[in-house]
Amino acid sequence: MFRKITSLTSFFSILVLTITSIVLYFVPQGRVAYWADWTFLGLSKEQWGDIHICTGALFLVVSVLHIWLNWKPILAYLKKKGGEANFTSPAFFVSIIITLFVAFGALAGLPPMKQVLEFGIYLKALGEAEYGNPPYGHAELSSLAVFCKRTGLNADKAIASIRKAGLELESAKESIKSIAARMDITPKALHEIILKDQQEAAQPSESKPRSGLKQEDSHNSGNGSGSGSGAGIGRMSLEDYCLKYNLDLNTALGILREKGAVVDKSTTIREIAGSLGLSSPREVSVLLNP
Repeated sequence: MFRKITSLTSFFSILVLTITSIVLYFVPQGRVAYWADWTFLGLSKEQWGDIHICTGALFLVVSVLHIWLNWKPILAYLKKKGGEANFTSPAFFVSIIITLFVAFGALAGLPPMKQVLEFGIYLKALGEAEYGNPPYGHAELSSLAVFCKRTGLNADKAIASIRKAGLELESAKESIKSIAARMDITPKALHEIILKDQQEAAQPSESKPRSGLKQEDSHNSGNGSGSGSGAGIGRMSLEDYCLKYNLDLNTALGILREKGAVVDKSTTIREIAGSLGLSSPREVSVLLNP
């Protein structure tokens, strides 16, 4: 009975470990998953990780019990017909070589381990492109006041935006994650609501000098100024800008998102400048071409 329970528990736990391993292989990077409130089958990345760890501990315990209950058969595999120990059998060496090859091959970047790891990185990048990056690590755990300070946003206006969205907020001490949960949205969506309102509030003051900015850009272009400061870049999408000036799009997105801008490849340079509170599109060029 005990032997059967041990074997079946081992089987079911490794089944659960297989499922959680696959899910954790595909899940976006932690900072992205937490920021976008990523879930699969109703469970967050953290919950999938908890299941994986606890089931792994169970599997370790039942594996030790399984070895103890089957110690004689295991010893039989390592013995010759005469009864003495046999550590020269092909099965012994093949099993050792396979295990070492996978373990050290992962560190040395040997195929197929290299391809498995690279595909995992590719999947993480897809998640990052889809869900976006937080302004900084674990931004969702910051209080609204700290979050606004670190991203250059006005805390009072942020509170007004949240109240406008239908949630009563007494102070800016509550965390971004908690506020987003009470609004039934993701921390990323909450950030976009706050940012959008503050961008719209700043728009009138930025609309007047636009013609002057174009003339200034044109003047700088005629003087042969540096890359990215020519006329008309304000109307260019970030993707077109990166293509024109030979920049990596993902790197540019990362730089801008770290500064607190909500952008994608179709966002124009002028819109990026406005979202960051910059006086002209040329200042975006300075950020992207340090």
